[in-house]
Amino acid sequence: MNDMHTVIILNKQSSDLLKDFRFLYKPFVDEGTISFCDWNEAGTDLKSAVPDIYKCIKGKPDWRAIVLNTDSMAVHTSGPVADEKNPFDFPGETVNDTEIPRESNVPMIRLSHMLCGYPAATVKNFEKGFEYYDEKTLKRVRVRESELTEDEVYQLSRRYRDRLKPIYLDVPVSEEVKKAQDELNEKYEFSDNRPQELIFIATRKHKKDEEHIYESWKTQFEMESSNFSSRNKYPNNCRFICSSITNAENSLYMKELTEFWVSVLTLAINRIPASSLQAYRLYKLGMEASEEELERLLNKRLNRMESVYDFVQERMKMKAELSFEEDDILVPEQKIPVHFDGSSGKELYINTSKIGLSRDCPKDELFTWIMEITEKKRQINQFLKAPRRAIDKASQYLKGRAESFFGDEYKMDQFQVEDLEAEIERLETYVLENSTSGLVDEAKFKEQIETVDKKVKKDIVSHIRKSTAVQVGCCLLLVYLLGFVPYWISAAKLGGSQFGSAVVVALAALAVAAAGGIAALFILRYRVRMSMEEYNHVIHTMVNNVNASADEFGKYFTAVCTYMKAQSIRAGIKLKSESISSAQFILRAHKQALKSSIERDEEVAASYGIRRVAEVEKNITSFFHEEKLPKDNALYYYETDKSDVGIPLNEAGDLVRAPYKFVAKLKLEREDLYDEVKGEV
Repeated sequence: MNDMHTVIILNKQSSDLLKDFRFLYKPFVDEGTISFCDWNEAGTDLKSAVPDIYKCIKGKPDWRAIVLNTDSMAVHTSGPVADEKNPFDFPGETVNDTEIPRESNVPMIRLSHMLCGYPAATVKNFEKGFEYYDEKTLKRVRVRESELTEDEVYQLSRRYRDRLKPIYLDVPVSEEVKKAQDELNEKYEFSDNRPQELIFIATRKHKKDEEHIYESWKTQFEMESSNFSSRNKYPNNCRFICSSITNAENSLYMKELTEFWVSVLTLAINRIPASSLQAYRLYKLGMEASEEELERLLNKRLNRMESVYDFVQERMKMKAELSFEEDDILVPEQKIPVHFDGSSGKELYINTSKIGLSRDCPKDELFTWIMEITEKKRQINQFLKAPRRAIDKASQYLKGRAESFFGDEYKMDQFQVEDLEAEIERLETYVLENSTSGLVDEAKFKEQIETVDKKVKKDIVSHIRKSTAVQVGCCLLLVYLLGFVPYWISAAKLGGSQFGSAVVVALAALAVAAAGGIAALFILRYRVRMSMEEYNHVIHTMVNNVNASADEFGKYFTAVCTYMKAQSIRAGIKLKSESISSAQFILRAHKQALKSSIERDEEVAASYGIRRVAEVEKNITSFFHEEKLPKDNALYYYETDKSDVGIPLNEAGDLVRAPYKFVAKLKLEREDLYDEVKGEV
């Protein structure tokens, strides 16, 4: 089994070929076992060749890579040409050990260097030297013959005689080769852990019969085991696997292609024992399928998909029902009540009945007025605050109601839509033409109160005090009585009766004068009271205005809320239309996906000679979720094998995990490759 993450690296040709079989890999991508990385073969460094490689291995210190190359199946290919029998051997592109290391022209080899590093130079040449133990230090000494003169060789022979042993030493790598190799290693520096294993999988064409016959007659003396891996400078942790696939017109093509992608998947989710996949060797990939299990799987899937296809066809023909009957009210009125709870305004009025005939009787009127008007102003502010809060509450209620309208979907016919648009226009006109901004003009009322306040204060100031009224009254009466003194003197001269009459007349006149003074005091008091009553009139107007505005605010908010309801219905019509479009889009996606999936599975069934047993599936919604797109819908994927029982790998007794139940065996067969030795018998 496999606990190592596998990154499948594939070029455009391989990616296009995988398109119809990618669904096999998705469950294992979702569980994090494998990931895909695109490969730009023209890239000369990691960033341009495999730009997503670091994303694929982030958080995965133990990983390996599988590189897919299916160029043999392409109609037209360009670039380096591989050996027909070995798709990993490029005879025209090899670098000799004597040559300076350079970047490979072969995209596959170049990618191996990017991922695993450029391989160190191998030792191929040796030169003669000598080995002896120094007489003084007793340490072993090795020296190259090329570093000694003839005389130095002669002296060593005389001194050490048979203790001087001839040996062969490695020819050191030149500085030029070291520098070139260091430059390549710097260019191919890898910022994360390099892959523990790099598996190359390539396709090739089937060998012809005459090639098998020709190769079987060749002897071991004419050939030696191929060293293509070192000749092509592949890193040591590379493994090589090929798979033979026929041409697309052949009847075996679909079967071989299916088994190829299933085999690659099985290999990707398993860690293969080293004994079954050795370095420097070429292996052939294959699998055995359980035709009984595959027949059960394909028949079940095809029956389900065909039933779903008919179901989708019917769903696409269905039309949505209308949200309203012909006589229904399209936009019901949305009542928003506005209530001004709290004070009725009675406490705002000033009692004027206790105003006296003088300014300070029974109390000081100016002081009393200042105290009362200050308190009334505070009460007025409190009185006006309650309606504002009631309006704010109604506004919040309106907002909440309006927000709750949106999100619903509505279906209407043409005539209902026309009626809705007319109602929206009517409500919009009402809302625009009726404003609530001037219903309660607080500033105007406060200004009127300030004017009345000044007038009352002025009239109070003109109202005389009690002491002043008494003193002035007494003085005026005294002066008035003094005016009668000559009259009294004349009357006294005429006799007692005449004097008595004069006194009576004077007292009567004095009473009339006193009454006139008292009347003047009443007039002044009346003027002060009238000034105060002007304040009460302003308050009366304000209270009536505030109470009357509650109904106006209610009507206005009701109109606004009803307008928002109408707008929500209009939005709901669009939402329904989009929902229908989205549903139709998903249904069309299902139809296309079902069509291609049915065609593919039928072709696979035919390639295996599976007998088709057609049955109509019932209760479709139990296994088909219409609202999910094909890429997220379980209908389009095979059920993975979740059992703990493994399947055989070759014949050695090793077991590996099967991705699906129809996979019965994974095969990795070693192919013996030989290089011809010219000039030898």
